[in-house]
Amino acid sequence: MRRLLLFLVRWAGLLVVPGGVLWALSPVGASISETAFGTPNVFWKLFPAAPLLLLAGLVALQLRQSGRAGVLEKVGFWLAVLGLLLVVAGDAGLFWLGLDETFIMTAPAYRAFRLGLLVLGAGSILFGVAAPRDGDLPTWGLLPFVVGALAGVISFAVDLGSFGTVLWMLFGLGWAWLGLSLAVNGFLSWRAGRPARGGAVAEG
Repeated sequence: MRRLLLFLVRWAGLLVVPGGVLWALSPVGASISETAFGTPNVFWKLFPAAPLLLLAGLVALQLRQSGRAGVLEKVGFWLAVLGLLLVVAGDAGLFWLGLDETFIMTAPAYRAFRLGLLVLGAGSILFGVAAPRDGDLPTWGLLPFVVGALAGVISFAVDLGSFGTVLWMLFGLGWAWLGLSLAVNGFLSWRAGRPARGGAVAEG
């Protein structure tokens, strides 16, 4: 049972793949919701699934690197965690609780959502840049992730219309790429550690 739990914790980082894909597809989901129900709000009520998957995967990724993580990576991790929690809280306040309909002037839910996006983007960049090069996350996975995080910060900070939507999608794809790079790196390490068949037969 303990080995199963350790295995699940070790590979829970792959949850950033579905989380990133859902994030990247969120503009499509909002458009479908607009067409089918006359409002994108139906989709945005379901959107927290994406940041929650990212949160679970990010925690698992940090646990994998806890022995090598430096101060900057830890700061980036906690900023990203805070950002994800604010995004979820802001979304719930906006589309489930309707807080901004009550507090129109202050719009606490919207402000929390926007602040969460910016904090998440900044934390993601710092997490990717400061990740140890000898850690479980390969460099070829971190570089596109950082680029995607930078694209996300731009889309969160400035309304760029259709181009901003593309940047938003790149942010999600960056997370998905990070998870896939972890999976590929793990598979290659496992394969490299396997004894060759010919050698095993020869020894027999």
